[in-house]
Amino acid sequence: MSSRHEHRGSVIVIALWALGIAAIVTSSIQIFAHRQTLLGIEVRDRIQARWAARAGIETNIAVMADHTAQPTPYDAFALVTSLEYVAIGDIGDASWDIRYYADGKDWAGPLDEHSKFNINSDDNSIFILVIDDMAFGVLDAILDWIDEDDEPRLLGVERDYYLSLETSYEPRNGKLRSIAELELIAGVMPDDIRGEDWNLNYRLDPNENDGGESLPWDEPDDFLETGWAALLTTSTVDGGATESGNERINLKKIDSQSLQLQFGLEPGQADALITFAKSGDADLATLLTQTLRSISGDTAGVTNLTDEQLRLIFAETCLFDQHEAPVGRMNINTVSSELLYRLLPDNDRLVEEILYLRANNSGGISSPMDFLEIPGIKTSMVSFLYGLFDTHSNVYTISCTGKSNGSGVEQEIIVVVDRSTLPVTILEYREQ
Repeated sequence: MSSRHEHRGSVIVIALWALGIAAIVTSSIQIFAHRQTLLGIEVRDRIQARWAARAGIETNIAVMADHTAQPTPYDAFALVTSLEYVAIGDIGDASWDIRYYADGKDWAGPLDEHSKFNINSDDNSIFILVIDDMAFGVLDAILDWIDEDDEPRLLGVERDYYLSLETSYEPRNGKLRSIAELELIAGVMPDDIRGEDWNLNYRLDPNENDGGESLPWDEPDDFLETGWAALLTTSTVDGGATESGNERINLKKIDSQSLQLQFGLEPGQADALITFAKSGDADLATLLTQTLRSISGDTAGVTNLTDEQLRLIFAETCLFDQHEAPVGRMNINTVSSELLYRLLPDNDRLVEEILYLRANNSGGISSPMDFLEIPGIKTSMVSFLYGLFDTHSNVYTISCTGKSNGSGVEQEIIVVVDRSTLPVTILEYREQ
């Protein structure tokens, strides 16, 4: 009897152990299945967020293409307004949000790269005005990085220096392709370029506003301290969009009859304009400060251009083919007031007049002809403004965050796009 009871007790113990193991296995399977379900939901939501971001970007590109092909004349802010309208949108169970941080607050829509100075410009004196806190000798190092020779400037370095580094590399010896590339140049620190905007998305992210809790180090003051990236660009291009939506005309390559038909010019005007364009030192700024007749040497039969004809010439023509376009000028309508004061030192009154003109003109400053409306402006300053500023923009940075409405999962995509030609070109693409 005792042996039988012991046998029954052993069976009970084994059964309990079996049930326990089965329970553990079942629980593990349930936990694993739950985790897999959550993982699947997260993957699904992340895909939704990513495609919502893509949808926002494609919507912005479509708006840019539409304004390039069918622009709104006399309105420098038409495209900006349309882009603000589509800065936020929904698609399925997700949404997108496009914005950038500047002047202490968020702005809806993409960032205008033409609001910044192109570091690849040949005008080094302007570069110094833009970066007034540049470290000693850094400008020479940057210029040595860009130029094609291997002769260092007084305070610069060339190929030998970079090849002597522990992790060696070749200098560009050409135009910079991104602002981040500046960090490769001797004397330039990442903090100089990025400030607190460590991922260069032009947004105030949580980790950029939490003090020392996470990198980068920052001041938790709800303000994004930006570096040179907020003032400099490498991607802008001149020419591009016109007021008619047609391709910009190279005055050096058009014939007289076509020019007459295009702008309603007299034969003498068209001939004089083409002769001027083909001269070695031709600059359209000359048309702002001199009459066509004086440019042509007071040739008989040449009448001066009307204001409307001049406006059309500035809006529709150039002195280069688009594939050879020089670096872009800044947009007088979107450049910050802070940068304007830097670019025009000792000209506070002129800056105030420009700010007043773009704020109170219907449609902003839509033509270089508007510079002539500034009270008391000198002809030399008109030429200087034309060489530095344009009235439209071609290149934009779209920082778009897609978000799944269910879980709040986010995906950010940043692209730089160029609308100077159609279709709109994506110059840079990154996801983070």
